[in-house]
Amino acid sequence: MKSLVFDTGPLISFSLNNLLSLLKKLKEHYNGDFLISPGIRKESIDNPLNSKRFKLEAIQILKQIKDNVIKIYDYPELKDETLQLLNLANNIFMAHDNYIKVVHYAEIEALTLVLKINADALVIDEFVTRNIIEIPDNLKKRLERKLHTQISVNEKNLSLFSEKVKNVKVIRSVELITIAYELGLLDEYKLVENNPEKNLLEAVLWGAKLNGCSISENEIKEIMGLEGFIL
Repeated sequence: MKSLVFDTGPLISFSLNNLLSLLKKLKEHYNGDFLISPGIRKESIDNPLNSKRFKLEAIQILKQIKDNVIKIYDYPELKDETLQLLNLANNIFMAHDNYIKVVHYAEIEALTLVLKINADALVIDEFVTRNIIEIPDNLKKRLERKLHTQISVNEKNLSLFSEKVKNVKVIRSVELITIAYELGLLDEYKLVENNPEKNLLEAVLWGAKLNGCSISENEIKEIMGLEGFIL
């Protein structure tokens, strides 16, 4: 199935940066489905609607569902398969002989959905889940820095997890924003008199970073450089 599966973070980031309208335009260019799992709907819409934080963002995301830009995808085995993968992921890294819970249900449910339908990519900004999929050693080093202790790895469980997710492609909201910029979908915001293109791209990339996307300042500079701008 030609599709992208979204985690909560990118949806919130797009909403906080007033960029949710880009999703419809990106979907039209992509010519595929933008999907979320039931757990992501609960995390990005249902829970915030019962609180004050992110309530407005939840309503804006809900509109994307009502407008058929984002679809909710479910299947009978999703919960059981998610719990299996979640248990595996949370039994990889250990500190003082205790396993560390590194991932949560909703994001692993989204990953499980990617595997089930062979989606083109998982759209996720969160550092831990991206790195346990792509570069587990980066996560180990970060845990050691954060916890100030040596982290050991259950190599068998890591191997099993890595084998399951080896074909999963991960992209962040900044990649989608950059694609939108390249497609001219943000041209109406080229309003700054001095270097409008540079100012616009820098603004949306930093907006994503400051609203939850795990991207470093050096990575922003790299993207700017690839687009022909020198900072």
